[in-house]
Amino acid sequence: MKILFICCGNVCRSQIAEGYYNFFTKSNNASSAGISDSTPLKYSHPTKEVIQIMEEEGIDTSKKIVKSITKEMVDNADKIFVMCPKERCPNFLSDSNKNTFWDIDDPYDTSIENHRRVRDEIKKRVGQLIEK
Repeated sequence: MKILFICCGNVCRSQIAEGYYNFFTKSNNASSAGISDSTPLKYSHPTKEVIQIMEEEGIDTSKKIVKSITKEMVDNADKIFVMCPKERCPNFLSDSNKNTFWDIDDPYDTSIENHRRVRDEIKKRVGQLIEK
């Protein structure tokens, strides 16, 4: 099963979720992307805070590449977990029947403590997803 995690920029939440899913399942079945086309122009990898907090969990996200969502990614996914407002999503994503929306705060440009709080919430949700 191919899982796709989406957030605004693909520098925080979706990278955390992808990292946990692939770590817990010992697979590469999850991928991630952001809805913002401009973020990959500013960032090539997750933020330093995300790299740090995931390293604390034994998960290396330092080599992950920031990507923008494409219709092909949506078409190829079996399930999609979206962590940004539906109204901000492109139609090819918001119209998909594969979506589950997760209301999770965006830790971008906040404290490392807030990053850890968001990380722990995502870890819990991904764990619940895998148990189903």
